[in-house]
Amino acid sequence: MRSSEFDPEAKELELRAESSNWDVSNPVPADPGDIPVIDISAWIASGDDVDLAAVAAQVNDACETAGFFQLVGHTVSRELIDEVFDMTERFHALPLKVKESLRMDREGWPVAGVGYLPMYSRKLPTREKANLNEAFLVKGNRELDFDESQWPGDDALPRFRDTVERYAGAVNRLALRLLPVYATALGLEADFFALGFEHPSWRLRMTRYPPVPEQPEVDADFGIAPHVDTTFFTLLLQDAAGLTIFSHTRGCWIQAPVVPGAFVVNSGELMKQWTNDRYLSVRHFANNDASESRYSIPFFYNAAADFPMECLPTCHDADNPPKYPTISYNQSQAVAQGE
Repeated sequence: MRSSEFDPEAKELELRAESSNWDVSNPVPADPGDIPVIDISAWIASGDDVDLAAVAAQVNDACETAGFFQLVGHTVSRELIDEVFDMTERFHALPLKVKESLRMDREGWPVAGVGYLPMYSRKLPTREKANLNEAFLVKGNRELDFDESQWPGDDALPRFRDTVERYAGAVNRLALRLLPVYATALGLEADFFALGFEHPSWRLRMTRYPPVPEQPEVDADFGIAPHVDTTFFTLLLQDAAGLTIFSHTRGCWIQAPVVPGAFVVNSGELMKQWTNDRYLSVRHFANNDASESRYSIPFFYNAAADFPMECLPTCHDADNPPKYPTISYNQSQAVAQGE
Protein backbone atom coordinates (compact mmCIF):
# COMPACT_ATOMS: atom_id res chain seq x y z
CA MET A 1 0.00 0.00 0.00
CA ARG A 2 1.77 3.15 -1.18
CA SER A 3 1.37 6.69 0.16
CA SER A 4 -1.34 7.91 -2.20
CA GLU A 5 -3.37 4.79 -1.43
CA PHE A 6 -3.05 4.69 2.37
CA ASP A 7 -6.38 5.25 4.11
CA PRO A 8 -6.12 4.96 7.92
CA GLU A 9 -9.86 4.60 8.43
CA ALA A 10 -10.02 1.83 5.84
CA LYS A 11 -7.03 0.14 7.50
CA GLU A 12 -8.73 0.27 10.90
CA LEU A 13 -11.96 -1.16 9.48
CA GLU A 14 -9.94 -3.91 7.81
CA LEU A 15 -8.22 -4.85 11.08
CA ARG A 16 -11.55 -4.74 12.92
CA ALA A 17 -13.14 -7.07 10.37
CA GLU A 18 -10.17 -9.44 10.49
CA SER A 19 -10.31 -9.64 14.28
CA SER A 20 -13.96 -10.67 14.26
CA ASN A 21 -13.00 -13.72 12.19
CA TRP A 22 -10.08 -14.90 14.30
CA ASP A 23 -10.72 -18.28 15.88
CA VAL A 24 -9.72 -17.73 19.50
CA SER A 25 -10.99 -21.04 20.82
CA ASN A 26 -8.80 -23.57 22.61
CA PRO A 27 -5.76 -21.55 23.73
CA VAL A 28 -3.00 -23.69 25.20
CA PRO A 29 -0.31 -22.98 27.80
CA ALA A 30 2.88 -21.52 26.39
CA ASP A 31 5.82 -23.88 26.10
CA PRO A 32 9.26 -22.81 27.35
CA GLY A 33 10.74 -20.56 24.69
CA ASP A 34 7.43 -19.58 23.08
CA ILE A 35 7.80 -16.16 24.68
CA PRO A 36 11.53 -15.59 25.17
CA VAL A 37 12.84 -14.15 28.43
CA ILE A 38 15.51 -11.51 27.76
CA ASP A 39 17.73 -10.29 30.60
CA ILE A 40 19.29 -6.87 29.97
CA SER A 41 20.99 -6.49 33.35
CA ALA A 42 24.53 -7.13 32.03
CA TRP A 43 24.16 -4.46 29.36
CA ILE A 44 22.53 -2.00 31.80
CA ALA A 45 25.47 -2.48 34.16
CA SER A 46 28.25 -2.28 31.57
CA GLY A 47 26.91 -0.14 28.72
CA ASP A 48 29.29 -2.22 26.65
CA ASP A 49 28.81 -2.58 22.88
CA VAL A 50 29.37 -6.33 23.13
CA ASP A 51 26.59 -6.68 25.71
CA LEU A 52 24.37 -4.40 23.61
CA ALA A 53 24.91 -6.59 20.55
CA ALA A 54 24.08 -9.73 22.55
CA VAL A 55 20.79 -8.26 23.80
CA ALA A 56 19.97 -6.87 20.35
CA ALA A 57 20.40 -10.30 18.75
CA GLN A 58 17.88 -11.78 21.18
CA VAL A 59 15.41 -8.95 20.62
CA ASN A 60 15.75 -9.29 16.85
CA ASP A 61 15.01 -13.01 17.00
CA ALA A 62 12.03 -12.47 19.31
CA CYS A 63 10.52 -9.72 17.15
CA GLU A 64 10.92 -11.74 13.94
CA THR A 65 9.51 -15.01 15.30
CA ALA A 66 7.32 -14.40 18.36
CA GLY A 67 6.47 -10.70 18.38
CA PHE A 68 6.54 -10.85 22.19
CA PHE A 69 9.20 -11.31 24.87
CA GLN A 70 9.54 -11.00 28.64
CA LEU A 71 12.01 -8.30 29.73
CA VAL A 72 13.89 -8.79 33.00
CA GLY A 73 16.92 -7.13 34.54
CA HIS A 74 15.50 -3.72 33.64
CA THR A 75 15.70 -0.36 35.43
CA VAL A 76 12.21 -0.07 36.99
CA SER A 77 12.38 -1.05 40.65
CA ARG A 78 10.21 -3.78 42.11
CA GLU A 79 9.16 -1.34 44.82
CA LEU A 80 7.77 1.10 42.24
CA ILE A 81 6.05 -1.74 40.38
CA ASP A 82 4.36 -2.83 43.62
CA GLU A 83 3.34 0.78 44.30
CA VAL A 84 1.70 1.28 40.91
CA PHE A 85 -0.18 -2.02 41.17
CA ASP A 86 -1.39 -0.99 44.63
CA MET A 87 -2.56 2.38 43.30
CA THR A 88 -4.29 0.71 40.35
CA GLU A 89 -6.24 -1.52 42.71
CA ARG A 90 -7.06 1.36 45.03
CA PHE A 91 -8.25 3.58 42.18
CA HIS A 92 -10.67 0.95 40.93
CA ALA A 93 -11.97 0.46 44.47
CA LEU A 94 -13.12 4.10 44.57
CA PRO A 95 -16.87 4.78 44.47
CA LEU A 96 -18.20 4.76 40.92
CA LYS A 97 -19.36 8.36 41.34
CA VAL A 98 -15.77 9.48 41.91
CA LYS A 99 -14.48 7.56 38.89
CA GLU A 100 -17.30 8.79 36.67
CA SER A 101 -16.36 12.39 37.51
CA LEU A 102 -13.09 11.64 35.67
CA ARG A 103 -14.74 9.89 32.72
CA MET A 104 -12.68 9.79 29.54
CA ASP A 105 -13.93 12.06 26.72
CA ARG A 106 -16.52 13.66 28.97
CA GLU A 107 -18.09 16.92 27.86
CA GLY A 108 -16.11 19.91 28.99
CA TRP A 109 -12.72 18.20 29.25
CA PRO A 110 -10.47 19.45 26.42
CA VAL A 111 -8.13 16.46 26.09
CA ALA A 112 -9.36 13.21 24.54
CA GLY A 113 -8.26 9.80 25.69
CA VAL A 114 -7.42 10.52 29.35
CA GLY A 115 -9.26 9.64 32.53
CA TYR A 116 -11.63 6.85 33.49
CA LEU A 117 -12.80 4.31 30.90
CA PRO A 118 -15.82 2.54 32.39
CA MET A 119 -16.73 -1.11 32.37
CA TYR A 120 -18.31 -2.44 29.16
CA SER A 121 -16.74 0.24 26.98
CA ARG A 122 -16.49 -0.33 23.25
CA LYS A 123 -13.37 1.85 22.92
CA LEU A 124 -9.69 0.93 22.86
CA PRO A 125 -10.12 -1.26 20.92
CA THR A 126 -13.30 -0.24 19.12
CA ARG A 127 -15.49 -3.30 18.71
CA GLU A 128 -19.19 -4.10 18.36
CA LYS A 129 -19.07 -6.13 21.57
CA ALA A 130 -18.13 -4.52 24.87
CA ASN A 131 -14.84 -5.01 26.72
CA LEU A 132 -15.11 -6.45 30.23
CA ASN A 133 -12.66 -4.14 31.97
CA GLU A 134 -12.35 -0.67 33.42
CA ALA A 135 -9.25 1.50 33.15
CA PHE A 136 -7.60 4.78 34.04
CA LEU A 137 -5.55 6.38 31.26
CA VAL A 138 -2.82 9.01 31.19
CA LYS A 139 -0.92 10.13 28.10
CA GLY A 140 1.82 12.49 27.04
CA ASN A 141 3.45 13.96 23.94
CA ARG A 142 5.16 17.16 22.80
CA GLU A 143 2.09 19.25 23.64
CA LEU A 144 0.75 17.34 26.67
CA ASP A 145 2.09 16.86 30.16
CA PHE A 146 0.55 15.47 33.33
CA ASP A 147 -1.48 18.61 34.01
CA GLU A 148 -3.67 17.84 30.97
CA SER A 149 -4.76 14.50 32.43
CA GLN A 150 -7.64 14.05 34.85
CA TRP A 151 -6.77 13.12 38.44
CA PRO A 152 -8.64 12.15 41.59
CA GLY A 153 -7.88 14.57 44.40
CA ASP A 154 -5.65 13.62 47.31
CA ASP A 155 -8.75 13.64 49.49
CA ALA A 156 -10.09 10.70 47.44
CA LEU A 157 -6.80 8.88 46.82
CA PRO A 158 -3.65 10.29 48.42
CA ARG A 159 -0.36 10.00 46.47
CA PHE A 160 -2.09 8.59 43.38
CA ARG A 161 -0.86 11.24 40.95
CA ASP A 162 2.63 11.21 42.47
CA THR A 163 2.90 7.44 42.06
CA VAL A 164 1.61 7.48 38.49
CA GLU A 165 3.96 10.31 37.50
CA ARG A 166 6.97 8.53 39.01
CA TYR A 167 6.05 5.26 37.32
CA ALA A 168 5.40 6.89 33.94
CA GLY A 169 8.75 8.66 34.20
CA ALA A 170 10.57 5.43 35.02
CA VAL A 171 8.97 3.52 32.14
CA ASN A 172 9.62 6.38 29.72
CA ARG A 173 13.29 6.25 30.70
CA LEU A 174 13.35 2.47 30.20
CA ALA A 175 11.69 2.80 26.79
CA LEU A 176 14.24 5.40 25.76
CA ARG A 177 17.00 3.08 26.97
CA LEU A 178 15.66 0.31 24.72
CA LEU A 179 15.85 2.35 21.51
CA PRO A 180 19.56 1.57 20.89
CA VAL A 181 18.71 -2.11 21.36
CA TYR A 182 16.13 -1.99 18.58
CA ALA A 183 18.39 0.10 16.35
CA THR A 184 21.26 -2.35 16.79
CA ALA A 185 18.92 -5.29 16.25
CA LEU A 186 17.90 -3.78 12.92
CA GLY A 187 21.48 -3.17 11.79
CA LEU A 188 21.31 0.60 12.31
CA GLU A 189 23.48 3.03 14.26
CA ALA A 190 22.63 2.86 17.96
CA ASP A 191 21.30 6.45 17.99
CA PHE A 192 19.18 6.03 14.86
CA PHE A 193 15.82 6.47 16.63
CA ALA A 194 16.90 9.38 18.85
CA LEU A 195 15.39 12.14 16.70
CA GLY A 196 12.03 10.45 16.25
CA PHE A 197 11.66 9.86 19.98
CA GLU A 198 12.92 13.22 21.19
CA HIS A 199 9.29 13.99 22.08
CA PRO A 200 7.63 10.54 22.19
CA SER A 201 3.91 9.93 22.29
CA TRP A 202 2.89 7.52 25.03
CA ARG A 203 -0.16 6.27 26.87
CA LEU A 204 -0.39 4.49 30.23
CA ARG A 205 -3.42 2.33 30.98
CA MET A 206 -4.15 1.06 34.49
CA THR A 207 -6.66 -1.73 33.92
CA ARG A 208 -8.86 -3.88 36.13
CA TYR A 209 -10.34 -7.11 34.79
CA PRO A 210 -13.18 -8.45 36.95
CA PRO A 211 -13.93 -12.17 36.96
CA VAL A 212 -15.83 -13.14 33.81
CA PRO A 213 -19.43 -13.77 34.89
CA GLU A 214 -21.38 -16.72 33.57
CA GLN A 215 -24.02 -14.29 32.30
CA PRO A 216 -22.52 -10.83 31.59
CA GLU A 217 -24.78 -7.78 31.86
CA VAL A 218 -24.04 -6.96 28.23
CA ASP A 219 -22.61 -8.79 25.23
CA ALA A 220 -18.98 -9.02 26.35
CA ASP A 221 -16.87 -12.05 25.46
CA PHE A 222 -13.44 -10.70 26.44
CA GLY A 223 -11.66 -8.57 28.98
CA ILE A 224 -10.14 -6.87 25.93
CA ALA A 225 -11.22 -8.11 22.52
CA PRO A 226 -8.68 -9.62 20.09
CA HIS A 227 -6.59 -6.88 18.49
CA VAL A 228 -3.11 -5.75 17.49
CA ASP A 229 -1.41 -2.79 19.14
CA THR A 230 -0.88 0.41 17.17
CA THR A 231 2.49 1.04 18.81
CA PHE A 232 6.20 1.05 18.12
CA PHE A 233 6.31 -1.19 21.17
CA THR A 234 4.27 -1.86 24.32
CA LEU A 235 5.61 -2.54 27.82
CA LEU A 236 3.08 -4.47 29.90
CA LEU A 237 2.97 -5.35 33.59
CA GLN A 238 0.56 -8.11 34.59
CA ASP A 239 -0.09 -9.46 38.08
CA ALA A 240 -1.90 -12.64 37.03
CA ALA A 241 -2.42 -14.78 33.94
CA GLY A 242 -4.89 -13.55 31.36
CA LEU A 243 -2.92 -12.40 28.32
CA THR A 244 -3.36 -14.71 25.34
CA ILE A 245 -1.34 -14.27 22.15
CA PHE A 246 -1.21 -15.91 18.75
CA SER A 247 1.95 -17.94 18.20
CA HIS A 248 3.03 -17.76 14.57
CA THR A 249 5.53 -20.58 15.07
CA ARG A 250 2.95 -22.96 16.58
CA GLY A 251 -0.09 -21.71 14.68
CA CYS A 252 -2.28 -21.47 17.78
CA TRP A 253 -3.23 -19.21 20.68
CA ILE A 254 -1.01 -19.49 23.75
CA GLN A 255 -1.46 -18.22 27.30
CA ALA A 256 1.38 -15.96 28.39
CA PRO A 257 2.91 -16.93 31.74
CA VAL A 258 3.47 -14.36 34.47
CA VAL A 259 7.11 -13.63 35.28
CA PRO A 260 7.13 -11.53 38.48
CA GLY A 261 8.62 -8.09 37.90
CA ALA A 262 8.99 -8.63 34.15
CA PHE A 263 7.61 -6.48 31.38
CA VAL A 264 5.86 -8.29 28.56
CA VAL A 265 7.11 -6.46 25.47
CA ASN A 266 5.47 -6.61 22.05
CA SER A 267 5.92 -4.75 18.80
CA GLY A 268 2.90 -3.08 17.21
CA GLU A 269 1.63 -1.89 13.86
CA LEU A 270 4.01 1.08 13.67
CA MET A 271 6.99 -1.19 14.24
CA LYS A 272 5.65 -3.58 11.64
CA GLN A 273 5.25 -0.79 9.08
CA TRP A 274 8.57 0.89 9.85
CA THR A 275 10.40 -2.44 9.46
CA ASN A 276 8.53 -3.35 6.26
CA ASP A 277 6.90 -6.37 7.95
CA ARG A 278 10.23 -7.71 9.22
CA TYR A 279 8.98 -7.47 12.81
CA LEU A 280 5.65 -8.98 13.76
CA SER A 281 2.63 -7.19 15.15
CA VAL A 282 0.94 -10.07 16.92
CA ARG A 283 -2.75 -10.43 17.64
CA HIS A 284 -3.68 -10.88 21.29
CA PHE A 285 -6.55 -10.56 23.77
CA ALA A 286 -7.11 -10.49 27.51
CA ASN A 287 -9.47 -12.34 29.80
CA ASN A 288 -9.89 -13.13 33.46
CA ASP A 289 -11.12 -16.62 34.27
CA ALA A 290 -10.08 -16.37 37.93
CA SER A 291 -12.41 -15.79 40.85
CA GLU A 292 -10.76 -12.46 41.77
CA SER A 293 -10.01 -9.26 39.88
CA ARG A 294 -6.69 -9.04 38.10
CA TYR A 295 -4.77 -5.95 37.05
CA SER A 296 -2.52 -5.08 34.13
CA ILE A 297 -0.66 -1.91 33.25
CA PRO A 298 0.37 -1.50 29.60
CA PHE A 299 2.54 1.41 28.48
CA PHE A 300 2.12 2.20 24.78
CA TYR A 301 5.18 3.88 23.22
CA ASN A 302 5.45 5.71 19.91
CA ALA A 303 7.63 8.22 18.12
CA ALA A 304 6.53 11.85 18.07
CA ALA A 305 3.02 11.92 16.64
CA ASP A 306 4.05 13.96 13.58
CA PHE A 307 7.40 12.26 12.94
CA PRO A 308 7.59 10.86 9.37
CA MET A 309 8.52 7.17 9.53
CA GLU A 310 10.26 6.17 6.33
CA CYS A 311 10.92 2.49 5.66
CA LEU A 312 14.13 1.65 7.50
CA PRO A 313 17.16 1.41 5.19
CA THR A 314 18.02 -2.10 6.41
CA CYS A 315 14.49 -3.38 5.80
CA HIS A 316 14.13 -2.96 2.04
CA ASP A 317 16.06 -3.55 -1.14
CA ALA A 318 15.40 -4.08 -4.85
CA ASP A 319 13.77 -7.45 -4.20
CA ASN A 320 11.82 -6.24 -1.17
CA PRO A 321 10.61 -2.68 -1.84
CA PRO A 322 8.81 -0.63 0.83
CA LYS A 323 5.25 -1.85 1.40
CA TYR A 324 4.10 1.26 3.29
CA PRO A 325 4.34 4.99 2.68
CA THR A 326 6.45 7.38 4.70
CA ILE A 327 3.87 8.22 7.32
CA SER A 328 3.45 9.48 10.88
CA TYR A 329 1.48 8.12 13.81
CA ASN A 330 -1.11 10.86 13.29
CA GLN A 331 -1.57 9.81 9.68
CA SER A 332 -1.62 6.06 10.23
CA GLN A 333 -2.71 4.98 13.71
CA ALA A 334 -4.32 7.92 15.52
CA VAL A 335 -7.72 7.04 14.04
CA ALA A 336 -7.63 3.68 15.83
CA GLN A 337 -7.06 5.51 19.12
CA GLY A 338 -9.87 8.00 18.62
CA GLU A 339 -7.42 10.89 18.22
